[in-house]
Amino acid sequence: MRLHEYLAQQCAQHKIRRGAIPSMLHLKNANKALKRYDALLRGELNDADFIARIRACPELAGDGFDEALEETRRYVEACREERRLAAELRARAAFTPHLWVVPENKIPSPIFVVGFFGVEAFKRFEIPEEIASLSNPGDILIALGSMLKERCKDRAYMASPFGRAVQVLYRETYDHSYVYDIEQQGWIDELFTCPPTGQARISVKGSSTQFPKIL
Repeated sequence: MRLHEYLAQQCAQHKIRRGAIPSMLHLKNANKALKRYDALLRGELNDADFIARIRACPELAGDGFDEALEETRRYVEACREERRLAAELRARAAFTPHLWVVPENKIPSPIFVVGFFGVEAFKRFEIPEEIASLSNPGDILIALGSMLKERCKDRAYMASPFGRAVQVLYRETYDHSYVYDIEQQGWIDELFTCPPTGQARISVKGSSTQFPKIL
């Protein structure tokens, strides 16, 4: 039994009205307390203080609160993993080979520009058609290396709010890349994983918008 079911059962058993919950938990701001309560019912389990207050209230906690809490935690983790796998499947299906810049800075400046346009606008570069159309993978690698060696003579090439480019990944498949080092002017390594996923976030007047992108 998950938390929302268990707490509903406890309220029914002890005839606890919703409006009485804040005072039972020794919270003066009733509206804020009920918002925290609703967040807990939705499976947001990061409010340690609120969870401790419920655990200390015999009528609400009863004997099965911790068991219900753990069941909810397992459910939330399973849902999160299911969403992650679904997102990966969509990304794999939509994948096309491209170049991906590894810049000198992880945090862009100004950050709002990246928030509005998205990370890909500054880090992803399409492969020229005359190179992408080559049938031999080795020829593609050689041609890309030559192109990058020539274009990266200009240190402003691929520069962005993240700063100058340090390396460039040739993402051949979703989870396989070749690493070109700009300083060494050549391919130096291979990666057998997808680059990490992050978010660009901007906040406007108390609200925030997330832009999930590969960082």
